[in-house]
Amino acid sequence: MSITLEFDEDSLASLPLGPGERERLMQIELACRFYAKGWLSLGQAARTAQLDRYALGVELAERGIPRQYSTADLDADLRYVGSQ
Repeated sequence: MSITLEFDEDSLASLPLGPGERERLMQIELACRFYAKGWLSLGQAARTAQLDRYALGVELAERGIPRQYSTADLDADLRYVGSQ
């Protein structure tokens, strides 16, 4: 699926990015923001940004967005490790 966004030409021209870079950065930025709001999981955000989970983690860190890791996630990870 694709989404088309309309932007003011003057605003886009003021960005220090080329045409291909703008779209790519917007895709990553939206994925990071949606993850930060809890709208997407880490895996969903990585797929949205077309990055692997590690690369998305780097992008999140650059934006000061903490990884969402609850005690339920820890319990699930510990159960998984214990079953191995």
